[in-house]
Amino acid sequence: MSEAVKQTKAKSRKKGRVVFNPFRRFFYEVLGGGFLARYFSWDQTKYLLFLVVIAFFYIGNSYYIEKLAREIDKLNREMKELHFEYVSVKSQVMFESRQSELVRKLKKTGITESIEPVQKIVVKSNTMP
Repeated sequence: MSEAVKQTKAKSRKKGRVVFNPFRRFFYEVLGGGFLARYFSWDQTKYLLFLVVIAFFYIGNSYYIEKLAREIDKLNREMKELHFEYVSVKSQVMFESRQSELVRKLKKTGITESIEPVQKIVVKSNTMP
């Protein structure tokens, strides 16, 4: 072989091994920085930044929705508790306002139940408005 061929083979060995696999080649270009030095990547930076911003909004929106769902669940539990309290207080008021309970409570104070029947009062008016 000639001396020039030997030198080119030696230079190619010094540069590193040649990668033929497209995945490996892309991987080495990305890690080596060659990916960013290409004209294609500079054209796409606006688009990539737009995708990153959309991804941040998507993540933020999912966190907001989860927070909102937890708050709705908390309010639903509180509403159920208040409804149960309302039902129990209502039943207690109904029990306390029964005639027999009122008679029992007022017996201690000396007020008794009326024995006379209720009379209807009718007012006759002669003048027409």
